[in-house]
Amino acid sequence: MMKLRSLMLTVTLAAIVFVGCKNDDDAQPELGTVALSVNSNTYNEGDGTVALTFTTASAYGNDIEITYEVSGTATANEDYATPTGSATLVAGETTFTQDITLIDDTDVEASEEIIVTITAVDGGQDLIATSNSVTITITDNDSYAYENGIIVLHEGNFGAGNASVSFVSNDFSVTENGIFKTVNGVDSWGDTAQSITFYEDLAYIIVNNSQKIEVVNRYTFKSVATIGGPTTADFLNPRYMAIANGKGYVTNWGDGSNPDDDFIAVINLEDNTVATPISVEEGPEKIVAHDNKIYVAHQGGYSQNNIISVIDATANTLSTTITVGDRPNAIQFDTDGNLWVLSGGNPSWTGIETAGQFDKINSADNTVLQTVSFGATEHPGALSIADGNLYYFLSGSVYKMDASSTSLPTTAEITGLSFSNMTVADGKLFGVDAKDYASNGSLEIYSLENNTLLSSVEISIIPNGVYFNGDVEL
Repeated sequence: MMKLRSLMLTVTLAAIVFVGCKNDDDAQPELGTVALSVNSNTYNEGDGTVALTFTTASAYGNDIEITYEVSGTATANEDYATPTGSATLVAGETTFTQDITLIDDTDVEASEEIIVTITAVDGGQDLIATSNSVTITITDNDSYAYENGIIVLHEGNFGAGNASVSFVSNDFSVTENGIFKTVNGVDSWGDTAQSITFYEDLAYIIVNNSQKIEVVNRYTFKSVATIGGPTTADFLNPRYMAIANGKGYVTNWGDGSNPDDDFIAVINLEDNTVATPISVEEGPEKIVAHDNKIYVAHQGGYSQNNIISVIDATANTLSTTITVGDRPNAIQFDTDGNLWVLSGGNPSWTGIETAGQFDKINSADNTVLQTVSFGATEHPGALSIADGNLYYFLSGSVYKMDASSTSLPTTAEITGLSFSNMTVADGKLFGVDAKDYASNGSLEIYSLENNTLLSSVEISIIPNGVYFNGDVEL
């Protein structure tokens, strides 16, 4: 009987000791199990190696073989050297480290993952800790030639076929003209480049007098496709493009002598096919997309007009038109979802000169919320909205109007300019000057903090638009 009581006491004490050890520290590997960890979950491909650390809470009396598998989106022998798949924890040791070697290639690629998971310890699963897997993200250290910087489109001379594209680095120290020509090895690729629209990793360059759209990778400018062309009926005097529901909507003036043939071309961006066009009134120009609706400013083409067309982007039908000032030349949404339209007014040479005008439109019901008129002979243009302000160009000067204001500013921010177009981004004003339209133009960059010139960069002939690749805050 005494022996039985002694045995029961021994078993009970052993159980208490075992439970006490088991719950001592949940963050550590259980006694006798092996865990896996890394110093960081994110590495750059140029960092060299990733150290895998195998740990146990108590040393073994003999060598222990650890087997692991490697998976994930990263590719062995392309993104990392294939590891051995096994490690040996030497008797008496509690930690062992083994490196995975990263491969620093020159390919531009998205971030990828390496997942390492312990599959066996000493030939079985009983000694595998709960912390038995790590996920490592490998980031790329390569970049495309034009991934970060300023893109300037040049229309070139009408009929000369000398359209071009320039790249300027973000610090304005590097300028490369003619990047489309250089990358694609062509001497002449377009007559009168009108505008660029970015969509995902592509750039759609509308070439007005070539009746086509050149599609390129926006970061390399390598040609991807050509839509339309002078021998097709897809476009006729194409101007600008907006994107909704995977479709591109392109304004077309049609034949300048025919006021009734203007249209919006609709492109399926999956296969670059052009669907049935949408007929609209004369002179569709700038175009924007918002909440499954397309808004088109009708400047008038070779004549004059004063409407905004609203198109249902699901049905591809005209929903309504909104009357605004004469010759609307710019159209943009503010952060509250209001549509601002800047109209230049009819110029004096028309014989019916009218004043420029701002119209603020509620995009929910298409009503005009506010109208602000310019002087009778004032004809503004080049609207750019940033940080709650409306920037516009008038008579060689740039003005800034608070979006909540009901009156025009009386003092210009910057004067003495000859911009053919401009935009505001990242606290700076970017304007292009076509000079004499026969020699190289320039890109002028001003700080909007103190309205001083930061840089003047010589670029190619007749620049007409500024666009951005990279982390510029528009």
